This record gives sequence, structure tokens and C-alpha cells, in this order.
Amino acid sequence: MFRYRARMRITSGILRNRRFNVPKTEVRPTMEAVREAVFSSLGRVEGLKVLDLFAGSGALGMEAWSRGAESVTFVEQHPAVFRNLQQNIEDLQERGLGKTNVFKNDAVKWLSRAGEQFDLILADPPYDLPDAMENTLAGIAAHSVLTPDGMLVYEMRSKGDPVISDDWEVLRDKKYGKTRVLVLKLRKKDAQ
Repeated sequence: MFRYRARMRITSGILRNRRFNVPKTEVRPTMEAVREAVFSSLGRVEGLKVLDLFAGSGALGMEAWSRGAESVTFVEQHPAVFRNLQQNIEDLQERGLGKTNVFKNDAVKWLSRAGEQFDLILADPPYDLPDAMENTLAGIAAHSVLTPDGMLVYEMRSKGDPVISDDWEVLRDKKYGKTRVLVLKLRKKDAQ
């Protein structure tokens, strides 16, 4: 039997205060206060195509979904976590929400098969995943998954300094306790 850590809530939008299940193991969900701060700093997400990589419980993607994203694509590879994510999305279906797609796959490998671009990419990989940032940023850039004016929100452990290739511009770098959130944008090819 799959055990749940808790039920977390969505902070704003159509699904405001609705709760969803978070598995007790295998995930480290973005806390409500961090999600609220991140989305407040991003501004409007209405009408955007959003990609939630390393989706886990779906906390980040569901926040965008609730706030009016046109579509949200979730990518999660752990089988039990994937089933929980599907159930969360099914339980939260509501009139007025955008389209959702859920893929059971390795997030970085999935980028090569995405076949579309996204206005906002949310990436919250496991903190102990080797080379997660390098591989994720390289995969997004190599496969043109981000629209020219799109942004990547990357969550990581607050300790240490990230190594970011020259392909990327850091728009925001903020620490929230043990969590660090970077907002990045791909540099235009002629600006390098």
C-alpha cells in the first residue's frame, strides 16, 4: 500500500485551497510558501503552455494549472509516484482548467521526444540526482523545448553554487531556507 506524507494545498487560482496527496517517500514537494512566492514573482501564467519536469506529486504544475495555464504537461518516472500524480489530476478536474498530459518517463530523456515548445518549464529534480541541472539545461537547449521568450524555473538545494552554461541567463536567484529557486532564460543565439 502506498503511504502519503500529507495533503498539500494549492495556493491560488481556480483550485485555490483544494488539497492533493503527497507520497510519503520518493518525493520532496515544493512547499506552499515557496510555490506562492515563485508564482507571484513570475506574474501571470494564464494561457501559457507549461512543462513540469520531475513532477513528483505535481505541486508546481498543478499550481500553474490552477492559475490559468492553457496546458500543463507532467513528466514523472517513478511508477507509484506517477500513479499518485494521475490520481491528483483526476481528483482536481474542474471546469475552466486547461488541458493536461501526463507522461511516465525519465524527464531528461523525454525532452528529446517532446516535439513541442513550452512557455514555462518547471524543473524540481531530486536533490541527489547526479548532474541533474547540467543534463536538464543541456536537454532543454539542445531540443528547443523552450519558446524564445520562455522561462525555466529550476529548484535545487540552497547549498553550493550551480554551474550554468553560457547558453542561459539567470533572471532571478532566490533562496527560501534549504531551497534555492533559479529563474532562467535561454540567451538568443546572436547575443552570446
